Order: sequence, then structure tokens, then C-alpha cells
Amino acid sequence: MELKDVLYEVRDNVGIITMNRPERLNASSTDMTRSLLHILDNLTDDVRALIFTGAGRAFCAGGDVRGMSERLDESAQEPGWKRSHTEKAVSVAFWNCDRPIIAAVNGHAVGLGLSYASMCDFRIASDKAQFGAVWVKRGYMPDAGGTFFLPFLLGVPKALELCWTGDIIGAEEARDIGLVSRVVPHDDLIPTTMEMAKRLATGPTLALGMAKRAMYKSRIAGLQDALEFESYGQAMLRQTEDHAEGVRAFMEKRPAAYVGR
Repeated sequence: MELKDVLYEVRDNVGIITMNRPERLNASSTDMTRSLLHILDNLTDDVRALIFTGAGRAFCAGGDVRGMSERLDESAQEPGWKRSHTEKAVSVAFWNCDRPIIAAVNGHAVGLGLSYASMCDFRIASDKAQFGAVWVKRGYMPDAGGTFFLPFLLGVPKALELCWTGDIIGAEEARDIGLVSRVVPHDDLIPTTMEMAKRLATGPTLALGMAKRAMYKSRIAGLQDALEFESYGQAMLRQTEDHAEGVRAFMEKRPAAYVGR
């Protein structure tokens, strides 16, 4: 399969996955999610650790809001439960991967990008990184396991605070609340992450994978439940006036005027 919107290389037994839509701040696309799934489904034995990052000045700016805007104008929308939610499959693939996965957060990780960072085993952030659960600003709710990973990492109160306010937080605050493990100068991000990944890649791969599986195993049912409810909730919210207003306000670069329906 030809990879689209994603770059992939292997160096020193470390697979480096780079979301590659820098002109769109690495906003997700169908091609991107398909490419991510293909990489994770076809890891070779020489890949013993993974780095996940973004090209350019963002990690991932979330879903493609322009695509959301186009769907609002469709006269006959397909029922939400019938739609393909490939991001859901990506979160399961990351969760089930038996190799350590480190997110190297190089810039904005917002909306879906926050979910993508959160589904990695741990995160190292550039001092320029920023994080935000901005779904609420589109009249929407988290996806790709965001309702599962964020409270898993932060606890329910802090996860709700981020999701209800949509506030953007910097790398230092993200470290203080436990969202990221380390913050490093921007130019040191990839070298630092690569150093850690190479250390893990020289470790006992099967033991690392078994430890990961043991820690995650008791929560697998919870992830599946969260993904199913996210699909239901987003299908419902997609039909609301507030979601339409949030998307159109974003496209028109104005404050949204929500009405609660």
C-alpha cells in the first residue's frame, strides 16, 4: 500500500511515524488514518519501538473542519451510525500494539490530535507544544478514545475541565498535570525522543510488550465501551444546531453563538 499523508522510516530498530500534512497543520484525513493503520498492522520484527510525531509546526490540529463544513451542507446525510470511523480503529491499533510508542509532540495537539497524543504510551513535548480539548468549540465531543484516554491520564475532574472549557494549555502545564512526561527545548525534541526510543528498542522486546499488555488489559473493555459511546454521541451531536454553528463560526472566523439545541 502506498502511504499518503504519513511518512514512515526505520532507524536503529525505531519506527518513526510522521503525520505529513504540514500545510493543514496535520489535520487528519481518511488517507492519513488508513496509512496509520497499515503501518501498525504491518510492523516488521526489526521495529522494536515507535515514535509518533508531526511534520512542520504542529503535531496534529485535529479533524478536518473544512470537511465538517462540507457535510453540514449535504442535503441528505447518511445516518451517523453507518459512517466509517477510522480514527476509532487507530486508537485500538495503538492500544494493542506490543511495541513501546512515544509521542514526540512538536506543536499543537488539539482535538483529535490530543487523542492521538494521549493514545501513545507516553509523551515527550517540545517547549513550543500546546494542547487543547477543543471539540466543545465546535459543539462536539471527544473522539478516537479521548473520553477514555484523558481521564485515564488526568483523572475525571481535570479531563472534564479541559473538555468543557476547550482551553489551550502549554507544555509546562501539560507536564504538571501528568499529560506529558518531559518537556525539552524544541530543537532537542526528536534527538531526546530518539534516544529514549533506541534505549527501549535495545531492551527485552517481549518483556516490554507483556508489561504493557498487563497494565492495559484490565481497561480494554472500558476502551471499547468508550469508543462505542463516542460514536453514538457524535452521531447525535452532528445533527444539532450548536455543532453547525460551531463549525460555521470557525470557518467564518467569528465567535460562535450557541443556543443549546
